[in-house]
Amino acid sequence: MTHEIVDNPLTEADIVTSEIPMNVQTDPASKKRKNVQGSEANKKPKVQENRAIYVSNLPRDTNEQEIEDEFKKYGIIDQGADGNKRIKMYKDDEGNFNGDCLIVYFKKDSVDLAIRMMDEYYFRIEDQSQGTIRVKEADFSYKKHKDGDEIASKLTRKDKKASERNRAELNRKLAEWSDNEDEIAETFAPKKNKWAKVCILRHAFTLAELDEDDAAILEIKEDMREEAETFGEVTNVTLFDKEQDGIIAVRFKEFESAEKFREANHGRHFGGRKLEVTLAEEKPRFKKSAKGEEPDSDEEERNLERLARQQ
Repeated sequence: MTHEIVDNPLTEADIVTSEIPMNVQTDPASKKRKNVQGSEANKKPKVQENRAIYVSNLPRDTNEQEIEDEFKKYGIIDQGADGNKRIKMYKDDEGNFNGDCLIVYFKKDSVDLAIRMMDEYYFRIEDQSQGTIRVKEADFSYKKHKDGDEIASKLTRKDKKASERNRAELNRKLAEWSDNEDEIAETFAPKKNKWAKVCILRHAFTLAELDEDDAAILEIKEDMREEAETFGEVTNVTLFDKEQDGIIAVRFKEFESAEKFREANHGRHFGGRKLEVTLAEEKPRFKKSAKGEEPDSDEEERNLERLARQQ
């Protein structure tokens, strides 16, 4: 950091001859300004934590996955708002990788470890023809890259939630690097979204099936409930019979049950169709009629709303 020296406009003679007599009252406004300036002077500047390293002299045929595999040994690599690893590979004028890259870690401690372990070492032990790589702490210029804070301010609500999930996942992985995993896991446990108890299933039925048989709604819901209850207590199953994507919402009593159900059923076939299963991020707002409505649906929803207000 360069410090700019500014000449003081007051000379020593000016200071001596500008004394204020003791019996002269100062302007209250000037006192106020002085107090404000004093309080600002006492504020400590915010220290920006640098979590990035700059790597040079990498083999030109290196790819991002190879870089990630090597440098993730020294800490968790951060993720951008889009969910991608924060690895920036620089290119020459012809668009080819020039051997330099920037890596942003999730924790600053990883920077020192990566430098200690990789600086002036061979990137590939089996190929030492290019010499050793250089690893150093990066300056703060990486903040200007489009995968950093600049793009975060333009995120949609959905993107911000995805970013929050990414950060929570990195915090969970942080426990793997700690000697006290229980303490780390408790400290960084992500706050549960109240709607994450609800699994949203797509392609569970077709509208043609519902038109052909009036009892199809109840039969499909019963089959889905029976399958879901093998993973935990189910409080509600809602079939949205006005949606072309064949959407069903299954609400569990516990978060863990919903997560297990999603993991086991995403990509599986149901009624000859491949299911797409996700956890709800907010209240499901799909179209449906009153057919086959479960009596506990509204009550369960009110309970969730009350829980949200209490948090």
